[in-house]
Amino acid sequence: MYEKEKVLVVSTDEINRLCKGRTGLVEVPECDIINLIKEKGFFLDREKAEFDESIRQVIPYILLKEDGKFLLFKRTTAQGEKRLHNKIAIGVGGHVNLDDSSDPLEAFYKGLRREIDEEVDVEIKKLEYVGIINVVDTPVSRVHVGLCYIAEVKYNGLVEKEKFEEIFSNSPFDYLEEMEGWSRAVVEYLEHMQK
Repeated sequence: MYEKEKVLVVSTDEINRLCKGRTGLVEVPECDIINLIKEKGFFLDREKAEFDESIRQVIPYILLKEDGKFLLFKRTTAQGEKRLHNKIAIGVGGHVNLDDSSDPLEAFYKGLRREIDEEVDVEIKKLEYVGIINVVDTPVSRVHVGLCYIAEVKYNGLVEKEKFEEIFSNSPFDYLEEMEGWSRAVVEYLEHMQK
């Protein structure tokens, strides 16, 4: 199914240690999660990683902002995953692969950039770390961990125009009910931080 794709993973126990039992978008110092990737990150067949809750697949998850507005992505029915049709995402991201680099930390940063480039055409002006996305309410979420960043960008357009519709909003909370899991966690965090 995943054609021997090898993905970057870290131990679930280590993520739990960093998050101290907290879930959602959790404020964890960037140096702590980066050191974990650097010292204990490794690559595993995605086929195995998708079903092993003792490890977490590392996903860079990047929110894009232009002129104070967040870019939201509404998935169209042309997008493959049926359960995500018409759902809204506030970020772009995906798996980090051995093809990005054999060094876990270098692979993470290259994967982060690759994932942005696969989804959107942007010039990044500033990239700021926010925290760890630790959502554990579904079998899929229990085998992934997100590193959330906000990128200030100059937006030039979507790469896969048939799969997404773009929405610019300075109030992403208004779209909460239409959002997928990680996007909900991130938007709830952002809303809480504004109060």
